[in-house]
Amino acid sequence: MDQNTLSVQIKSLMIFEFLKEYNQLEHLIREKFEQNLPNLPSDILQQLYFYNGGRVATYIDAEEGAVKLNTVKYKRDDLFKEIKVNQLIKILKKNPCMQVFNCGVVSIQRTTTVYSFYDCVIRLLNMRNKLAHEMENLQFKDQDLIELLSLEQIEKETFEILQNFDVKKMDNMTQYIASNTIYMRKLLDLLNVQ
Repeated sequence: MDQNTLSVQIKSLMIFEFLKEYNQLEHLIREKFEQNLPNLPSDILQQLYFYNGGRVATYIDAEEGAVKLNTVKYKRDDLFKEIKVNQLIKILKKNPCMQVFNCGVVSIQRTTTVYSFYDCVIRLLNMRNKLAHEMENLQFKDQDLIELLSLEQIEKETFEILQNFDVKKMDNMTQYIASNTIYMRKLLDLLNVQ
């Protein structure tokens, strides 16, 4: 098998692993948010209600040849489910009032460096968006990466999905994905403990 084919296979498996774990992270963030909602200060709750009410948008009804306005209905137990996780993270980063998210992960390469939970999730979200929309010519930047780990550091981690592959055959972009996946696992562990 040629090097390019092997590299594409490893990348495909790492993308799958990243997206699978990102999905778990989003669900866990939503769960922790809903559990801690009663503890939010009233001004933040009011802000969330304001944002929630302002979600009115338009959509195209091609059958009627019209642009229509979405309706937002009151749901008593909504718990802000219509506000997307990325929006929640940005709101809570600006107003760090949920203790469960006011944490960080220690750098694997520099133990004196701690990456904040919010910054990590925003970078993971950036990567997820690129994986979803820019598969051709995939290029990650600093704002998409928590910390680039060496192939040796990546090799020390358990990736069952890669057990029959040589991790050293990864291309640079796959190395970015694997690095973020390792940090995402750390975030999942942090949230599961709380």
